[in-house]
Amino acid sequence: MPKVYGTGTYDFRRHRVAEYPYELGLVAPSAAAEPPEKRPAGGLASSITLVEIQRDRLTKIAAENWLKTSGVDTSGRKFESELVKRIYDTELLVSGGRKTVPLQRVMILEVSQYLENYLWPNFDAETATLEHVMSMILMVNEKFRENVAAWICFHNRKEAFREFCRGFFA
Repeated sequence: MPKVYGTGTYDFRRHRVAEYPYELGLVAPSAAAEPPEKRPAGGLASSITLVEIQRDRLTKIAAENWLKTSGVDTSGRKFESELVKRIYDTELLVSGGRKTVPLQRVMILEVSQYLENYLWPNFDAETATLEHVMSMILMVNEKFRENVAAWICFHNRKEAFREFCRGFFA
């Protein structure tokens, strides 16, 4: 009797990666032999080098505005909601035929501690824009994707976090 997938109760303790039969003839022999970094677009979306991070324009923006280890005194810099909007519109917004948020851009912002040093310290529930809130959500999602503690930065401002969450559930 053939096995029919998708019927019956789901066993949450046993995670299934794929339930469809895999045919060995689907992968080209030359592509299977090459390492992932040699394949076209292989590994590009999920990896980034230190040199690429250092040369990126987002790293330069971070050094000027929120990085504490950059050697530039950022304590006198005022929060610019226009900067958050510009970063969201140019780097994080899904548009122009893209189907997902560009992972490398989010990774660079995560490495530069965009959430901890710029977005969250300057969050005010009364004046926060859509771009500010969505940028925070994207950065928290990236922390979960990278398996990093996501909620630590929110501990020091519990009332502001309540207001942040209240906006979603009101």
